[in-house]
Amino acid sequence: MKTHTLLRLCLLPLVLGLAACESTLDINLATVNRPVDAERISVRIEAVELQDESGGTFRIETDDRLVDLLDFQGTELLSLVGGEEVPAARYRKLRLIFDDRDAEIETDDGEFPIRLSDLQPGADLDIQLSDDEDEGETILAVLDLRFSFSRQTQPDNLYRLRQAATAARAGDTGTLTGTVDEDYVAGGACAGSEEEGFAMYLYRGDRRSQLTDYAADFDTASPLVSASVERSGNSGDYQYRFRGLPIGQYTVAYTCKAELDDPFTQQNTLVFRDAFLVQIEEGGTVTRDF
Repeated sequence: MKTHTLLRLCLLPLVLGLAACESTLDINLATVNRPVDAERISVRIEAVELQDESGGTFRIETDDRLVDLLDFQGTELLSLVGGEEVPAARYRKLRLIFDDRDAEIETDDGEFPIRLSDLQPGADLDIQLSDDEDEGETILAVLDLRFSFSRQTQPDNLYRLRQAATAARAGDTGTLTGTVDEDYVAGGACAGSEEEGFAMYLYRGDRRSQLTDYAADFDTASPLVSASVERSGNSGDYQYRFRGLPIGQYTVAYTCKAELDDPFTQQNTLVFRDAFLVQIEEGGTVTRDF
């Protein structure tokens, strides 16, 4: 699997009382989906922040050069941290620290600046780093671009960034994939829908009777991540794929109106079809066809 490496600098503790650096850590980033018509998403990731179970934070500085987030949609990963020493602790949250200097999105309509939202909640995490220097760990973070960016036309014409991501120890993650019948995607209440709105939404636990759109201010009720439903040509069945999922039970549901979902607004305007329960196991791949 290819990696694309940012320059790593020293680890800097943000709070007093953290243990000495005694465990090695790698952090890789993948991205999924994209805002409608996005052809390039250039941002700087200046640091990664880990929060331990007592609320203390530990910051890992990285290079602040521009990267195109769309480069990491396939098998290629962005290596944010490689072989760094960190304090032994149980970490509960991972947050990407963005710098919006020179950040912009290029679409069919032109180039638009990116501005950061004040609140950047980050991704839930559950990883225990030991004090064994010979036992390194790797975290895989997956940033959902559809849920992370919102077009704002007033008062300025720009995109607002508020990260929506998952993160887990790489060995604890699983994959959910499936095929969607060509006649299914635009059938029933989805008749007349455009392909840009075809997507799978993934919710924690059993949410089959409580399907909602994504809203950043209602993250406990919102879907965790989404996956575009696409096909390789102009005919045939469609496919979707979720990667880097923490183990556990999820609800996966198909919507044909994802292009209407503004992540900064609670709308409840999406059209959903079937929803199913799936169980993600460590290191495994689950197939759920529609």
